[in-house]
Amino acid sequence: MIELTAVATVAAKITPKLAGFFLRRRRLLAELEHDIEHIQRECSIIAAAITDDRNHQHASDAAVAHQEWIKIVRDLAYDIDDCIDRFIHRVSTATVADAGWIRRKAHRVKTVRARGKFAAAIARLRKRSDEASELRKKYTDLAYGDGRATAVFESRAPEAKPEPEPETYTDSPVGMEAPEEELMELIRGTSTQGEEPKEKLKVISIVGFGGIGKSQLAKRVYDTLDDEGQYQARAWVRAAEKGPEDLLQAILQELGTHTTTISASSSNSKLCATIQKRLGTQRFFIVIDDMREDFWVDIKDAFPVIPGVDSRVLVTTARQTIAMKSSSRDGHVYVMRTLADDHSRQLFCEEASLVYPPSVGDTKLSSEVIKRCDGLPLALVTTGRLLHGESRQEQWADLGGNLGEHLENNKKLASMNSVLIRSYSGLSKQHIKTCLLYLGIYPSGRPIRRGSLIRRWSAEGFIKAEHKRSAREVAVANFSELVDWSIIQPIDASGSGRAEVKACQTHGIMLEFLLHKSMCENFVTLLYDDVPPPSKVRWLSLHNGSAASSRINPNDVPFLRSLTIFGKAHKSVLNFSKYKLMRVLDLEECHEHMEDKHLKGICSNLVLLRYLSLRGASKITVLPKEVKKLQLLETLDVRGTNIDILPTQVMQLQSLLHLFGKFKLPQDVGGRKMRKLQAWLQEEENSKLQTVAGFVVDDKSQGFAQLMGEMKKLTKVKIWWESTTDASSYLSHLSEAIKEFIDRGTDQNKARSLSMNMNGAWSQDLLNFSLENDSSCYVSSLKLQGNNISNLPPFVSMLGGLTKLCLSFSHLQLSSGILEALNSVSGLKYLKLNATRLDNLVIKEDALGSLKRLCIVVEVMTGLVIEEGALPDLESLQLICKDLDGFSSTRIQSLPRLKEVALHDGVSEGTKEEWKGATKNHSRHPKLLFVTKQMVDDHFKPMGTEAAPEISPEATAVDAMVVGSEPVENSESSGAPPTDTALLVTTQPTTISTQESVQVVTSEMVDAQDLMGTESAMETSPVATSTDTTKKIDVESEHALNSESLVAPPTDMMLSMTTPSDAISTGESGN
Repeated sequence: MIELTAVATVAAKITPKLAGFFLRRRRLLAELEHDIEHIQRECSIIAAAITDDRNHQHASDAAVAHQEWIKIVRDLAYDIDDCIDRFIHRVSTATVADAGWIRRKAHRVKTVRARGKFAAAIARLRKRSDEASELRKKYTDLAYGDGRATAVFESRAPEAKPEPEPETYTDSPVGMEAPEEELMELIRGTSTQGEEPKEKLKVISIVGFGGIGKSQLAKRVYDTLDDEGQYQARAWVRAAEKGPEDLLQAILQELGTHTTTISASSSNSKLCATIQKRLGTQRFFIVIDDMREDFWVDIKDAFPVIPGVDSRVLVTTARQTIAMKSSSRDGHVYVMRTLADDHSRQLFCEEASLVYPPSVGDTKLSSEVIKRCDGLPLALVTTGRLLHGESRQEQWADLGGNLGEHLENNKKLASMNSVLIRSYSGLSKQHIKTCLLYLGIYPSGRPIRRGSLIRRWSAEGFIKAEHKRSAREVAVANFSELVDWSIIQPIDASGSGRAEVKACQTHGIMLEFLLHKSMCENFVTLLYDDVPPPSKVRWLSLHNGSAASSRINPNDVPFLRSLTIFGKAHKSVLNFSKYKLMRVLDLEECHEHMEDKHLKGICSNLVLLRYLSLRGASKITVLPKEVKKLQLLETLDVRGTNIDILPTQVMQLQSLLHLFGKFKLPQDVGGRKMRKLQAWLQEEENSKLQTVAGFVVDDKSQGFAQLMGEMKKLTKVKIWWESTTDASSYLSHLSEAIKEFIDRGTDQNKARSLSMNMNGAWSQDLLNFSLENDSSCYVSSLKLQGNNISNLPPFVSMLGGLTKLCLSFSHLQLSSGILEALNSVSGLKYLKLNATRLDNLVIKEDALGSLKRLCIVVEVMTGLVIEEGALPDLESLQLICKDLDGFSSTRIQSLPRLKEVALHDGVSEGTKEEWKGATKNHSRHPKLLFVTKQMVDDHFKPMGTEAAPEISPEATAVDAMVVGSEPVENSESSGAPPTDTALLVTTQPTTISTQESVQVVTSEMVDAQDLMGTESAMETSPVATSTDTTKKIDVESEHALNSESLVAPPTDMMLSMTTPSDAISTGESGN
């Protein structure tokens, strides 16, 4: 279905795109109107025919014909899309929208010839549509001529097979000792102090990607408990491919109930009652393996809760929602970790019959394959067995370089391939699969920022608003579903849900699978060394060394829609005058050669551009006036460049949603021009700006405060306030603008984010105001940073929906008064406090009752007291101070839901041992991590000298949360271009880790400045040929733009134009 259903969605989207286009261009010739309506009907029929095809299977000859027909339809879809976009570019009046009617009339006359060419192009496309329809009829006759009912042809991949039983993974599991010990502690439910467990029935879930060893771990524990004989009743059932009734019947059979006594028509409630009766008062241990469907609510009543009987149910699943729902409030979710490097190498060597530790030659030979497997046990086992006894170096190199192809074609990798296919096919909608395939653009092990990924999905046209859901909500739901299926691994998260994940990466083996599929379907193209690009490249990604050595003639890629460069690029790539169809341009790591002339070329020629990131290109100093041509631009990111002046033309880009940088308005903006800009912004249909992060306000640049009040759709703002000797002249304007921004946030579904960075003394007058709507003002994220503060601004305690608060004041002695003021902030989930000194801070009983994460970063801590009953819901405690003598580790025993503790690595050895014991004796065994001294020392650099955030490539996704990560804001780095993401890895906030072992996190894993509250850069940045030979259709030439496209990508929105109404807001999401 990777191919077929994609074409169905492509064809289905042609109709609404043409309809929308037609509504906007009503003055077309009558014959053009007829042709467009005809194409609409044809595409609707094609989409319906493909959808109906899903219940049929084709004969082998029909399957081949079907593939060729898919290619033709995809080519047609793309050509329609390209044709319309070129026409819009040619005849658009957006650049003269502010001109008088005479100029607009002249523009229309000037473009008459282009309109005629467009009509001719549409006529050619209609002819091709008719031909596709005829081919469809022939294909249908071939497929169903014998009257046999059949199924959809589903790519070239084999049918997904059930995951093998756990014992078939490997006879000698490696790296299971620590997970088994951790899981056994959860099952036994007692602390090292011998306390009796509180739970009488505990449900424990093991969650992780397919092939990570969930079933094998459960089997080891199951067998161990069998040897111990602690449970009178035991059952192991596999839930895969079963509904609730079948699963309950399987449990009854495992418990010894004769099948003749089980009615096939028994209801859930009757089966649950039968199981309860069968179990009676026995202590039981039941494993439900590989649960794929969410029906826990239908079976939970089968497991009785008997006073004094501590029974256990163990569920394994790849779905995080299933893991969370099946685990009761007092249950646990155990997140599987991929294998460490040493264990990965050991397992691979055993399966490949290599000596362990391997020789230097064997290490070199196997390193690439092991890297691709990315610590996934099933991948290591299957590839190891494939290479068993193979001594030819070229075979090893071929597997490492073409693992995706081998997954599809080699039967020895079938078990791994079936897991990957099942993960892909299990996704609920086709556009989610398209979004997943898009991840093939990113290099292996590369952290991907959630915010930029969502904005790129929008710019590519993959996302569209649905009934009662905005485009942004659809995009966030897509991302959440990928995380839910454990397909993408969270790297950091600053909240308690998947929607708070800020960065992710795919499993190495999954990326190989996706990349192979994408490249086979000509969706994503990667260039290697001097290999010439294939024809009809539309999505191009250049990785590291390949980017520097790949020479590209722009004339060879006229259909290029998306270009992403990771690393250095050859100068030939930077000729932007030829990329007429470019929608997405991400050059944030191609900073060495990027200069002002290149940006001018981009703005002058790429008028269809939706997404532009130049982050870190320090040689770029100015935004040219030609930027006004980018009327379709949704995202502009110039952080890390030397652009400090924002032309007013940028503010008037009608499609612009997200603006990132550190700007001032030009000083020569006169009063008349400013009033004109304000009047333009006042019109609701003009400005779509949602994110401005951000602007510098001082005595010479005050204009933004005036404009901010007119941006009615603004949801995320960052302001640098530079204090001067006489700030009163503009302080009141800025204060009023901030107050108005907060007052407008009355929709809790569109919560706002505000960041204030003051380089001088904190002015109490700036934020000394009350709110008109009180708790009806929804600001979800607030960050205040400066040199000192004596009291919390009064409006903070009045905010409704405030969940994240970061206070960072380097030269302040933190007092308890601020915390006391925060007690009135209901719903606060995350609090971060940065200061120089903390004296006798007391968190009183019932204080901060909703807080999930507390991060305190100080140089000196003389006293911290957490009273019994305080912080009842706290899950993460981060105390970044070298001397913790002022806080006793035993205090954490009063925190019943604690999941992790992070400390400064510079604490004494005695303190480390004390905290190890404290976490081990805690009923939940929270994870203990230490932050390195070098990293924390860097935190106390002066404001504004923040370094670029990084994530270590070795950071595993199972340990996925940011230590000290404040609500995601935008950073401006004046130094080297920022790298991927931030920060320190720990446990995912929605899960529980019982890892007793202590992790020391290296400086590569944590951005020093983020732990101090400075603005870290959270979002740096992610064949077969057609035989069609008709002429190319181009509204700028006499030829038809008929592309010799290969296979169009499996995308949902291939032909849906990106319009402001469908654009995605990522206001409060991660960057």
